[in-house]
Amino acid sequence: MHFPIMPFRAIIFLTCIALGFAGTRTVVAQQDTATKQDAAKPSAAESSAAPQGSGPGDLQAAVQSWQKTGWPLVERLCVDCHDSEDGDAGLNLNVYQDIQSIDADLGSVERVLEIVRFGAMPPEDADLPTDEERKALVASLEQILYSVACNSRRAPSNATTRRLNRSEYNNTIRDLFHIDLRPADAFPSDEVGGGFDNNGDVLTLSPLLIEKYFEAAETVATHVIIDPETLPKLAADLASDRLFVRGESKTGSFNGRFLDPDAYVWTEVDVPVDGEYSVRLYGGVTDEKAKPGQFGIFDNDGTLLAKYELGYFGGSGSSQSKEQRFQLKKGMHRFRIAPIADDAEVGKTKFKQQDDLTAEVIAKQHEDSKKALQPSGKFDLGKYPHMVRRLRVDGPRGSRKSELPKSHLEIVRKTASYDGGKKQWKNVVEAASECLKPLMRRAFRGPVSDDEVKQFASLVEIATQRDESYYRGLQIAVTGILMSPRFLFRVETPADNKSAGTKSAENDSAEPQLTQHQLATRLSYFLWSSTPDEALLKTADEGKLEGKAIEDHVRRMLKDDRADALGSEFAAQWLGLRNLNGHEADERLFPKYNDSLAKAMSEETERLFMHLVRENRPAHELLTADYTFLNPQLAKFYNTTHSGKEQFERVSLKTTPRRGVLSHASVLTLTSNPNRTSPVQRGKWILENILGTPPPDPPAGVPELEETQTADANASFREQLEIHRADPSCAACHRVMDQLGFGLEQFDAVGQFRESTPKSKIDASGELPGGRRFSGAADLAEMLGNSEKDAFARTAIRRLLTFSLGRELSPADRCVIELIAENTAKEEYRFTDLILEVVRSRPFQNHSRSN
Repeated sequence: MHFPIMPFRAIIFLTCIALGFAGTRTVVAQQDTATKQDAAKPSAAESSAAPQGSGPGDLQAAVQSWQKTGWPLVERLCVDCHDSEDGDAGLNLNVYQDIQSIDADLGSVERVLEIVRFGAMPPEDADLPTDEERKALVASLEQILYSVACNSRRAPSNATTRRLNRSEYNNTIRDLFHIDLRPADAFPSDEVGGGFDNNGDVLTLSPLLIEKYFEAAETVATHVIIDPETLPKLAADLASDRLFVRGESKTGSFNGRFLDPDAYVWTEVDVPVDGEYSVRLYGGVTDEKAKPGQFGIFDNDGTLLAKYELGYFGGSGSSQSKEQRFQLKKGMHRFRIAPIADDAEVGKTKFKQQDDLTAEVIAKQHEDSKKALQPSGKFDLGKYPHMVRRLRVDGPRGSRKSELPKSHLEIVRKTASYDGGKKQWKNVVEAASECLKPLMRRAFRGPVSDDEVKQFASLVEIATQRDESYYRGLQIAVTGILMSPRFLFRVETPADNKSAGTKSAENDSAEPQLTQHQLATRLSYFLWSSTPDEALLKTADEGKLEGKAIEDHVRRMLKDDRADALGSEFAAQWLGLRNLNGHEADERLFPKYNDSLAKAMSEETERLFMHLVRENRPAHELLTADYTFLNPQLAKFYNTTHSGKEQFERVSLKTTPRRGVLSHASVLTLTSNPNRTSPVQRGKWILENILGTPPPDPPAGVPELEETQTADANASFREQLEIHRADPSCAACHRVMDQLGFGLEQFDAVGQFRESTPKSKIDASGELPGGRRFSGAADLAEMLGNSEKDAFARTAIRRLLTFSLGRELSPADRCVIELIAENTAKEEYRFTDLILEVVRSRPFQNHSRSN
């Protein structure tokens, strides 16, 4: 294939289309097939008459419980307002007496469950259930949802083909090439879906992003492969006008610098890289009958670098010359050239006039050098026994392999031969294929065919035919690889030999399994937000990524530094830490708050999370931990000690009012307004991120807190909220949300502890449903960590599953969540155990279900 005038970007784009979008057509065809199969599958409702096993997934038992307990409560408490699609919130609960309707609208049923559990419904002015009735309704709703989800017969479908998000792109480039360029930082921001920016349904592809992909790919390619001919070199030829003299001297007719016995020459050379350089000195003695003279070159510190023995210079414009080779470090070198004694020793002898060259002298001589040298005319050569005419510095010499990046040495396994006579490269495709095939396997996260490799190797050949070097051709091929859909996208199409699917414990319907390499990719982007490493790919190559082998990989990968991405990507998004970026605290009220402190706040929370994961600690310890990880700045902010041995270190909180993430400055700051705390935001954060029960949106027309009429202009914030809750439309949500937020009132709007004083009374007490009282953040954290342990574990499971799958969960996933909770409850829902159960789960190991 030869394109005489087409730009390389166009050639790359056509190559990628030819190779990549053929696979996309296969995806579409398979999705069409899956859709047709879906229509033929029975639903849970249609199969409700089939005999079921016992347990929470027993559909018949769930239906009986619903008809006996759940539906009568819904009918009594809810149907009056929600009796048609024209009723409140457009919700018709009448249909939920029918199991088929529940199956058809699991999402709405799940939202009803959340609102009932939260206590937002029924409203304050309606017929309110007793605590026992509310618990019974919640239990019945949970059972019917779980059973319908577990008995669903929906057909599997392919996951949305999704591109790498910005973090995944940066991490993948880092791990593929051992460089940390972070080119994706220049990409447009990723959208968020289901709480995470790795959701395939929102990772769109715009023309701007395609242009950014090209720029990033080209930048990466030029960093990972280097044409040796382009490495920095020094070929400095320093003639007389760049040889500055200190002391008595004369300038000859041919500009030679003739020195009296006490004079010396100095000059400057900027060395581009460390290495061995050849330094040739031109000069000699002026007495034709005298014995050869000894000249020395001294370095910046005045130490003798090399000795040169030069005889009679030859008269007129002639000179003697000698070359010496020695090591030079990168940077500016100021050489002194002077006559030396015969017994001077390299590396030991010091230049006696080292201090003579002051900054003022250097500046003046540089200024004087702007004028052309003028010959001195006739002079007595006997008074000027030494002459220096020129200095030439070349290098570095020898092999320059050490200057090439690690990626270059890994990729360039074979070099095409070059015919200097014909000025052309030979055997390019063969050599390039040997270089590109291992890279393509890692970049494409799986096997590649010889035909695929040849397509990219042909790009190298095209480049050499256009008089580019072989190395430049490899750069173009790498650009093409990084523009390929197989690199940019994670496409999970069922393999032909897996089309029959497998059966799982939670659902006995057949589902296509992920291929070994798809599973390796899903695992690595879950735990590392990056590409699979060689160990993971090798196990996938062998077809052994299952059972104990995959569990061993999970444990290995969690110990790796790359697993820190679980903190910076998963935990940071789950807990909302990214909202600290750009958070503006009132500088007048909180002068200590700045960007570096905000970064330390976020890192504290991420480090605690990763500690719990790596040590396999119980999930609720994220709430109750009596220790944390602080750097000196944050330790000072917390008014606690720091040893200074490490930047971040474990610090005890036993004698402080802080416990777990609820009292982390990160959480306290992101849930505050710029100038004051917000119990509402803090309570809402706990409900959403800890208890997994987001409150409903406020009713239309409800005023903001600031607009609420108060009985007293000096009313405290707590009193204002009490008045706000007097509105029945507000009370249902705020009666729980506000109480949770009050427990964190010991901390100001940037997370600093504040004492209660007579002038500024801090009331951090509260009461949760069931008469559970607490006072302060530590008390609240312990209460939630103990009494809400199960709810928090399910929140963690839900978030882990969402992040690992890159899609929003549906009510049909409830069965998986409950199974993971059941399998980990006895050991207190330990984090590594939760991760292992997610990896073992049906949706993680198989192609996603249609919902």
